[in-house]
Amino acid sequence: MSSPSQNQLWNPNCGIRFSPRSKTPPLYPLLDVPRFLHATSFNARNSVQPMDVGLEDFGDDEQFELDAAEWFDQQDVLASAARPAQGIQDPQEPQEPEDITKVTSDPSTETKENAKTEKEVLPPLTSLDYNISSELFQAARKKKEGTLGSFWSHDMYQRIHSDGSVQKVKVHYCTSKHSMEHVCQQYFLGEKVLGFDLEWMAYVTKAAGPRQNVSLIQIASPSRIALFHVALFIKDDFIGPIFRQIMEDEGVTKAGVNIQGDCTRLKTFFGIETKGIFELSHLYKVVKYSKENKLNLVNRTPVAMAVQVQDCLRLPLYKGPSVRTSNWMKALNTAQISYSASDAYAGIQLYHVLEQERENLDPCPPRPEFAEKRLPIKMAEVVDIDDGAEIDLSITEVDDALEPVAEAKKPQEIIAVPKPKTTPKERDSRITAADVELELYRSRKNKQLSVSPSALRTYYIWHANKNLKPESIAKLLREPPLKTNTVVTYILDAIAFEKLPFSKERLRSEVLSFLSANSFLQGKYKALMQEAQMMKET
Repeated sequence: MSSPSQNQLWNPNCGIRFSPRSKTPPLYPLLDVPRFLHATSFNARNSVQPMDVGLEDFGDDEQFELDAAEWFDQQDVLASAARPAQGIQDPQEPQEPEDITKVTSDPSTETKENAKTEKEVLPPLTSLDYNISSELFQAARKKKEGTLGSFWSHDMYQRIHSDGSVQKVKVHYCTSKHSMEHVCQQYFLGEKVLGFDLEWMAYVTKAAGPRQNVSLIQIASPSRIALFHVALFIKDDFIGPIFRQIMEDEGVTKAGVNIQGDCTRLKTFFGIETKGIFELSHLYKVVKYSKENKLNLVNRTPVAMAVQVQDCLRLPLYKGPSVRTSNWMKALNTAQISYSASDAYAGIQLYHVLEQERENLDPCPPRPEFAEKRLPIKMAEVVDIDDGAEIDLSITEVDDALEPVAEAKKPQEIIAVPKPKTTPKERDSRITAADVELELYRSRKNKQLSVSPSALRTYYIWHANKNLKPESIAKLLREPPLKTNTVVTYILDAIAFEKLPFSKERLRSEVLSFLSANSFLQGKYKALMQEAQMMKET
């Protein structure tokens, strides 16, 4: 009697087989490492050799761009393949024996109990074209803490085009000055906000030189991330004019955590006078403690990137041993590239999430100044004024002694700066009318508001003035004007969460038309959009 073919011990092609063929699929797909790399040919004199991945020598920028495009086309396919398939257990999760009680329990009862104990957390969305995938976000939150797939990553972000096609964030790993300059010119020149980070060797001294002290430079825009592995550059001429232009342009905001120390390294070793330095910790504290009415806790002490990501982006940031103890003098492997890219991308996403939350505060505090200006952190605070006068905002500042960023700083107290009493500007009658409606609505509603007063005020202005569109309302409410997307979000939030009346025709033509296709698919306003669309069809 012959045994099944998969269990046969004799195979005419390979002789005796000592074990049956495995039915279990592999935990990881094969990785295509070259898709990450942007490099010229490597000189034999270079003692630090990158991974042997069959890189071609780029003769000119056109060939470089052609090869880069091929790698990026592969990235989107591999990103989806790299996630463990359904039913495959993560390697870090121990295999547990099947619990008989779980098998015999009523699934419907278990589902109801889980729904009661855990409320679904929604992903943070911004007005950017690239937002986190709701499916990947929820999948990561369901993973066991500390296991594969439970961490926040740049790979979760995507842009969904009107035709339904998905575009992922691209990663450029550059190991030469030539490729660094090319990527800066093609993809980052002209960006107004960049995430920024540096990596260097642990316990290094100033005498060790630039390769050990500025080993890896990371910058990120909403759509792309660049890793400039300076430690692997063949020549000692590290920095080109385009990267220097970007870093020294005050019109380009560079957002990061403990970022002033990173910029000091750029100045010390490369002579770059960085401008537009934005410390995310300042904005994080302004937003957090304004909400909690704890302005005395606002100070210049840095807040770790991992803490901000967990709090604002609602997933943990990986900071395991493979990141902290990396040898930055060697070429990065795939995991190190991914983690380094996520560090820079966290900066750009945190900036936009926190800025959106700051603009939603009522009253809205000023945005913290660039760190190189060494100015106090300003806070908006409502003060008592004479009866009949309009509300005025005084400025409260955090003015502490500026110490080197590398040293720990003691939290400083808020210092109230006296402001001379001035005649308040006359408010627009349409805003005043909206405030009256807002107060009437508050008095009628017994429960707490589901949206901010700013959202309700914006809604009432839009609802009562048919000649005002979101662009006009943005200019009416503030100088400089609010972002139009902020006004659109205010109106939609008020309608969706407070169940306020609206004109379906105006909603479609004036408000929903500003939303990207990505916003629809994320689901926040899906029901509202469908209601307006149904009315159009009937």
